[in-house]
Formats: sequence, structure tokens, C-alpha cells
Amino acid sequence: MSSGSGWVNSRPWMVISLVLVCLVAALALSRVYLITKPVIEQQKIDATKHALTEVLPAAASFTEREPGQLWYGLDGDGSKVGIVFKVAPRGYAGPVETMAGVDLDGRVVGIRIASPAEGMRETPGLGLKAREPWFTAQFGGKSADDLKLKKDGGTLDAISAATITSRAVTNGVADGLRRYAAHLAPGDSPPGETTDGAPR
Repeated sequence: MSSGSGWVNSRPWMVISLVLVCLVAALALSRVYLITKPVIEQQKIDATKHALTEVLPAAASFTEREPGQLWYGLDGDGSKVGIVFKVAPRGYAGPVETMAGVDLDGRVVGIRIASPAEGMRETPGLGLKAREPWFTAQFGGKSADDLKLKKDGGTLDAISAATITSRAVTNGVADGLRRYAAHLAPGDSPPGETTDGAPR
């Protein structure tokens, strides 16, 4: 065996080779991260804007008032037409992230429940049915005091065999309406940042 091949097969060379491989892999991963980070961030912004528009379609743009929790919906002239808030009440298997659009009269325009890809952990075929249109449509036009399940003295139908999830969403939206009621005052929105990151 030559001295050269002996060095290649030696323990120090194996360690050096491993370190070099790790360094190259780390550099490659950091490069990929730098390239994909702006794309991922833009996808998050687009997804948020789509969700906001889904629950408050009358708004032409949105201004974030509390990071990830509260937005003002504005018309083309910059006047407030409503708000959107996000709550995460505890369901059967975990938090049920819910976004609700509300008009200036304090009535729900629409709600959106997070998908499993967005962290929804409720049971498929049971609690996951909270995302179905027949359930979410019941919230339209309701005020905080209207939001109760039939079995709690209200008018909303619960999901069969998923009362915990149904009650979590209902009470979560009602609590959000009361919590953010002060933000329903009409008028122009104070300075803030729109969902596309541009200052107002």
C-alpha cells in the first residue's frame, strides 16, 4: 500500500472529508433558503390577502392593526368598511384557527376555518366538517348575541358528533366580536401597513 493511499484511508482524512461534505451541504442549504425565502414570504402574503378578501369581500385593501390578529378592511377611497379578526378557540384536538369578517354594524360577513395544512387538527369526518359551507354560512349576518348553538338556546346547527368543535368556533367568533367591537367605529383607518407591505 502506498503512503498516499494510506493517508486517504486514515482516520484524519475521513474526519476532514466529513467536515468538508458538511460544509458544502450547509452552504448549499443556505443558498436554497436565500433563494426560496422571498418566494415563501410572498406566498404567505398572498394567502393572507386571499383569506381576508374571502371573509370581507367589500374591502379593496386591508390594513393590519394587530400583527396576525386584526385587520381593517378599506374601500377604494381608504374608508373603513369593516374589520377582520382571527381567533383560535380550543376545539376537540387543538386550537381551531378561525378568521371572521365583520361589517360596521357588528354583524359577521363571513368566516373561514383553517385547513389541515394550516394547522387544523380536528377529526376528519367530524370536527373537520367545520370547514364545510353549510356550517360557516350560518354565521353570516349574526351579531355576538346571536351566536349560539341550538342546544345552547341559539339558532346555529352543530356538527353531528362534533359539538365541541361547533361550540369552539361559535363561542370563539362571538368572543372576538366583543373583544374588537371598539374597532368598528366608522371613518378612515389610522396610518398602518397594508397586506402587501406598503405603508399607508
